[in-house]
Amino acid sequence: MQKHLPLFLVYYFMKNKSIIKKNSEISLFENAVKSVTGGINERAKAMISDRFGFYGKRIKTLGQIGQDYGITRERVRQIIQEATSKAKKSSKKDPFFKKAEEKIKFTIEKKYGIINKSDLIDSFFKGEDGGNFLDFILYCSDKFDMFGDKENMKESVALAGFKREEWDKIIGETRKILEEKRRVLSFKGIFNEFRKLYPDFEKEKLASYLTVSKEIKKGVFGKWGMADWKEINPKGMRQKAYLVIKESKKPLHFREVARMIDEYKLNKKKTHPQTVHNELIKDENFVLVGRGTYALKEWGYQKGTVKDVIEGILKVSKKPVSQDEIIEKVLSVRNVKEATVIINLNNFFKKMDKRKYFLKKNEVKDRV
Repeated sequence: MQKHLPLFLVYYFMKNKSIIKKNSEISLFENAVKSVTGGINERAKAMISDRFGFYGKRIKTLGQIGQDYGITRERVRQIIQEATSKAKKSSKKDPFFKKAEEKIKFTIEKKYGIINKSDLIDSFFKGEDGGNFLDFILYCSDKFDMFGDKENMKESVALAGFKREEWDKIIGETRKILEEKRRVLSFKGIFNEFRKLYPDFEKEKLASYLTVSKEIKKGVFGKWGMADWKEINPKGMRQKAYLVIKESKKPLHFREVARMIDEYKLNKKKTHPQTVHNELIKDENFVLVGRGTYALKEWGYQKGTVKDVIEGILKVSKKPVSQDEIIEKVLSVRNVKEATVIINLNNFFKKMDKRKYFLKKNEVKDRV
């Protein structure tokens, strides 16, 4: 008769499967480090541990380690260099190290030969301690190259022999696409343009290359653009408000704008709705279209009261305008009730037969 685990144990193991996996990954890398440093004296191992920050330690500088042992910074450097040279030599044949090395290699291969270092660490540890062991393995291995210049590439890990020139070319072509379009694009939009130049280039490879770039980034709404564009990296309250209203594609109340800024983590601190209101009311790019509700001027909205909007409609028209047409035009640029438009029409404007309105010539002059 086949025995089954009690339901509560099945639930426990299912719930903790990811935790067990993370712990096994940590053990794999920790054992690899222990194995290749096994022949190193205890003092040198302790220095390596301090330098790489094993077991959640704060990473120490050579000078700080020297102070702990009462020796010079240069002597610490020499001891660590000698110790890591032994570790590198041991790593060539060590089975634990080889297993960890293959695990890293397999992960990077899936990303077409290069991966953001933080993504690599996260793929194994998900915020748990252990990334420092991985750092040491990368340092000792000759199967990986490290990249990360200040200009256009994030700190990244690549397979040895990775073609940096190809990456630079691909990123350069993507930059041209974005600069010619002069707007943020979905990844699909970028790829559709990109394959006009390189019909056989793989979509997943382009995606992998872009995640390593510093100058091309994905914004909080999933669209790609240059890192210094306000749609990607908005500065200040007005740019953040502009971004959330534009992405919503409709007028928003300032409280909703504040909520969305926090939801998409565009602010480090909690956003105060009144601060949003104070900033938007002073900026010509935003139009108050209802009680506390703002739209973008670029959508065709104009500043002023409902009366001002009606007056503008009548000034442009060379003949009387029907009430229905006025209501339709006002509601297209103002978030108000139909009754509000009718009240303004009856209180401030001349009406002809068949509910049509007009401005007399002298009234136009008076209002100019």
